[in-house]
Amino acid sequence: MKTHHLTKFSLGCLLCLLTFAAGCFVNIGSCAMQAKYERTVDLSAPLSPGSTFAAQTHNGPITVNGAEAGECRLRATIAARAATEEDAQELAEKTEITLEPSGDRLTAKIDQPKMKMNQSISVSFDVDVPNKTDLELVTHNGAVVIADITGRINATTHNGKVTAGNVSGTTVLETYNGTVDCTQISGDAQLKTHNGSVQASYSQAAPPVCDVSIVTYNGGIEFVAPPGLSARVEADTHNGSVHTDLPVTVVGEISKSRIEGTIGTGQGKLHLETYNGSIRMR
Repeated sequence: MKTHHLTKFSLGCLLCLLTFAAGCFVNIGSCAMQAKYERTVDLSAPLSPGSTFAAQTHNGPITVNGAEAGECRLRATIAARAATEEDAQELAEKTEITLEPSGDRLTAKIDQPKMKMNQSISVSFDVDVPNKTDLELVTHNGAVVIADITGRINATTHNGKVTAGNVSGTTVLETYNGTVDCTQISGDAQLKTHNGSVQASYSQAAPPVCDVSIVTYNGGIEFVAPPGLSARVEADTHNGSVHTDLPVTVVGEISKSRIEGTIGTGQGKLHLETYNGSIRMR
């Protein structure tokens, strides 16, 4: 009888140990990367209005603000994780951030040390540039935030939200897992999401003629037009409906899932398309 109880007790202990081990295996980051060390790097470099600023991070957000300045001011926040604080500190201190000029282009670069299993480094950028600057931004795990920029903007994130406010010029934004939210746009725009919605509203001071393309694969579209918009319109949803408050002169058949026609004299182009979501124009 005692042997029977001892066996049950032993099996219970073994089960608990296996459960704990399995939990550590599944959540290996929480078991092995318990220490974090963070440091900041402040850099500046000349950047004339009309130049290009480029940056890319693999783990971390990018924020860019336009300012009345003739230089680029960058703050990089480096966060390293490892099994011990000493290892995390070593990773963070060996991570180098530089601003490299090349003609009228300035590139923020990250040089990371080789990492062992269960170690990680993330770098975020907070940047001020002249208002008139072209941007080329890429993140793989992080959001992108842009404000007060006049110029060509090209920004992509693979996991994160893209936000842009008070931007003019040509704006090209794409996210693979996240939403796109643009306000006070002025100029052409190409906005695309693979899993998320798009909200785009034009400034009251924006010109009435522009080329706009917005495509979502899993999410709706809300579009607020500039005053007096003049454009050829194609609004199409593959699994949803199209609603408009704009004065569209419809061409062809009227459908709940598709509108084709013109607004005003049809000088610009407005292409809205969703694969799972509805479209609202106003």
